[in-house]
Amino acid sequence: MRAAAKALKVSHTTISRRIDALETDFDTRLFDRRSDGFDLTPAGVALLPVAQAMESNLLRVERRVRGADKELAGPLVVTLPDMFARYLMAPLLFEFMEEHPMIELEVNESWTIFDLSRREADVAIRFTDAPPDHLIGRELGTFSHAVYGTPAYIETNEPFDGSTKARWIGWGDGAHRKRWVAASPFPELATIGRFDDLPLQVEAMRAGLGIGLIPCFVGDTIPEFERLSSPTPRSGVWLLSHADLRSTARVSAFRKFIIERRDYLKARVEGTVFTQPQ
Repeated sequence: MRAAAKALKVSHTTISRRIDALETDFDTRLFDRRSDGFDLTPAGVALLPVAQAMESNLLRVERRVRGADKELAGPLVVTLPDMFARYLMAPLLFEFMEEHPMIELEVNESWTIFDLSRREADVAIRFTDAPPDHLIGRELGTFSHAVYGTPAYIETNEPFDGSTKARWIGWGDGAHRKRWVAASPFPELATIGRFDDLPLQVEAMRAGLGIGLIPCFVGDTIPEFERLSSPTPRSGVWLLSHADLRSTARVSAFRKFIIERRDYLKARVEGTVFTQPQ
């Protein structure tokens, strides 16, 4: 009940009243109340696909109405991974806001797959090789990573030397860590610590704890780092939105703005160093 209320942004008592009213209207129980939650009754199971179809139709109409919006004003929700927002996209997002002061940009930094069909976001930037078929999109490049370290650490520990004492900055659980270390340019190196947060990995590298396998769009912009390997591609980077919103002025303006800077973004994510958007 509380999870449903949170998702719908109402109180759990409101949810309870609405369920009671629905069951009264149908003169039947739709849910079995249990100590650990609600279960659908046979009547509830029969009603579920009808309710889902009604919701889908309503959302489709809502998207089409919004798709006819020609005003460069109002809310625009963009979702993208936190590290992408922090290390690459922030200046571009601020520039977009300056160019379109009447558009109320809301940025959700998340790896969660927001449901664009349900309008949880208007535009998404995602790392994927298989974007959903029902979305329109433009590939911005191929996300790549490489090995980086400080010159002092590299000189002292000589990672290319067979007797090196260099270590990786660790991240991921044991099995995942073994896989990425084994596939890395230095599979023989041990790891130190576990830093699943990218900014912490960067700070650990700056502190001279080890070398790191990090995104090129991060490592190439940190003056204290040297690159020790060629970029290794991992997945595509896609700009995505729902087809029904393609003619919405706000969505169209944002897509156009990002696509015009695609060469810069492609170079950054793939490991070609640019210092300014081209």
